[in-house]
Formats: sequence, structure tokens, C-alpha cells
Amino acid sequence: MKIKSSLFALLLVLSTFLAACGGQDQAEESGESEENEEIEVTEETLKIYTTIFPLEDFARKIGGEYVEVHNMVPVGADAHTFEPTARQMIEVAEGDAFIYNGAGLEGFVDALINTVGEENVSIVQASEGIDLIDYDHDHSHGDHDHEHEEHGHEEDHDHEHEEHGHEEDHDHEHEEHGHEEDHDHEHEEQGHEEDHDHEHEEHGHEEDRDHEHAHDHDEDPHVWLDPVLSMTLAENIKTTLIELMPEQEDYFTANFNEVKEELEAVDAEFTQMAEEANKDTFLVSHAGYGYWEERYGLHQVGITGLSPTNEPSQRQLQEIINFANEYELNYVLYEQNISTKVAEVVQDEVGAESLYLHNLEALVAEDVENEEDYFSLMRKNIESLRTALE
Repeated sequence: MKIKSSLFALLLVLSTFLAACGGQDQAEESGESEENEEIEVTEETLKIYTTIFPLEDFARKIGGEYVEVHNMVPVGADAHTFEPTARQMIEVAEGDAFIYNGAGLEGFVDALINTVGEENVSIVQASEGIDLIDYDHDHSHGDHDHEHEEHGHEEDHDHEHEEHGHEEDHDHEHEEHGHEEDHDHEHEEQGHEEDHDHEHEEHGHEEDRDHEHAHDHDEDPHVWLDPVLSMTLAENIKTTLIELMPEQEDYFTANFNEVKEELEAVDAEFTQMAEEANKDTFLVSHAGYGYWEERYGLHQVGITGLSPTNEPSQRQLQEIINFANEYELNYVLYEQNISTKVAEVVQDEVGAESLYLHNLEALVAEDVENEEDYFSLMRKNIESLRTALE
């Protein structure tokens, strides 16, 4: 809590006035008032602003009684598309710290940082120090980012298919002078012929003309869904709080250790579920779960792209339906704050049942009423996956 100089001056004048007005009783009352004021200053709280629920939850758990945490993205909203109000900008500028995920998740962050950069507020990218996984801009829904060798389909994570006895990246690979181009579609600078399905802009920007929804990010920002990586998020929050209130380092460290232990427990439960599952592939409304593939070997088939606004083309939608039928994916997993319209089309065509995954990006009203936290929601996700992967 920041005490303005004018407020401090007013309190000082008031204290002097009370001391001058009276007898012993008034003096005692004044002494009590000063003592209470001193306690309030000693036990001041830090005003922390966050962007997504996991950061809010970790900040509350680690900061405890010494923090007042406000999440900027409202209940039920989507951090990918959220835009803060001018009033929220002012509140952040008057706060002690602004903690955001980064990695391209929050589109409004650059503008906010430019606005409040001159103010005395700590700007913290919680994902700093985490190795982000790549998300292929030219990813086709038919590739699904993984190998399915058991059904005679070999495709690596770079989305290369074996067709007619030679490897060919699905609508995304050129042959040039007898050499296959890499998955980034980099062109040699001199003398080559571009594939008409993969024309690039002059300044090195790639554009897949057959892919109707280019993704906003080169890297997957959904790091909080990996409980191991979430330890880094929590540690960066702990470090920030200690810098802002060093006299409470032991308190913050003890709380962080409790959070870390619980994250380790969730990781162990997730690992056990994945090892016991009969399948390794699930069909979900948007492709925000790539870190589960990296950590637990689980493969997502995202109906929309990395951002929920990246909807599939008609061709890609049909590929998803064909894929789900071929690999007997009997469940469509919906999310708490993502539109169900496109996913319902897939569910109807496949004849699948519905389940729910929580992306933890933002709570919905029901979560607030049930007093859910990161750990309870992740455990519900584990149970949903246990069913979907039967």
C-alpha cells in the first residue's frame, strides 16, 4: 500500500491537533492512535496486479497476509483478447507490482508497460527463465503434432508425412535442387522456385496460403499447465515479493515451499494418470496443451489453434473429424471460457461425448463459488483426462 505524502501530512496535523487539545485521557487516546498507526504501517500490504488466474493464485498463496492481489482479466474472459480500461491502467501504475505471464499471451501488455513504465511499479514477466516450446505457424490440424506409428502412420513433430514412398511435409515443404527444405520453410537467397502453396513475403515473414488462420505466437505461452514449470512462475513471484518487502523473506519463502510441494504432488499424480492411460491422444477445443505432450507424452488435437480465435478452415475441420474417427477419440473436451460452437460441430460429426478441461487462464463464476484454486482445478483436469484416455 503506497502512502501519499499529502495523506501523511494530514495524519501528522491531525495527531498534533489531538495532542494539543487535551487532558490525560485525550493524550492516552492520542497515544493509542499513534500506536495503531504505527502497526498499520508495519503491517502494510503490497498491491499486486496479475493477468491470469495461476499468477493470482500463486501470489496470494506466497504473499499471504502481506499482499492484496487483483487479477486484471475478469472472470470468464480470455487473456488473449482482453483489453484493460484506462482506470485499470491507473490502478496498476499506483500498485507495487504488475506480474504477467508473457510469451505473447497477453496482447495488451506492451501498451500497459509503455504507459506505466515511468511509475514506481515493478514489472515482472513470470515466465522468465522458462524454455518455451515452439508452436508451428504452418501446423495443419491433420498433423496433430505427434507420431501415430501403431496405425501405420509415421509423422514426426515437425509434421512430415510419408506419401508415395517419399517424405513430404503436409502442404508445407518444398523440394529445391533435390533437397528438402526444413520445417521453417527457409528459402535460399539465390535462384530458386517457390512452391505456389507456400509463397513468402519479401522480409522473411512466412505465410501459409492453405492455412486460413495464422497463429499469433511462435512459442506456446501456456506454461502454467505444466506443474513443473509452474514452480518457476511461483519462484519468480516469491523473488518479487522479497524484493518489495525483504523483511518478510522467511515468510514468503516458507509459503513458496508449500506451493512447490503441492506442485510436485500434482506432477506425480499427472505422471501416474498418463502412464496408466490406454490412449495418449485427446480432442480439445483449442490447442493450449502442448506442454502436456512435452512433460507426459500426451498428444492434443486442438480444434482451434494456439489462440481460440484461430478457427480451422472447412478442410481442416474435416481432417479433425476424420482423425477423431480413425483413432476412436470418443470425447471432445470443452473449456470453461472458450466458445463451444466449432467444437460442437466436431462432436456431432464424430458422435463423441463431452468432457471438460480447465485451462486455468481465468475462472468462471462457478469456480469462484466453489472456491477453486490451481491445485483443485488441475486435479479435476487429471480426472477428465483419465476418462478421455480410456
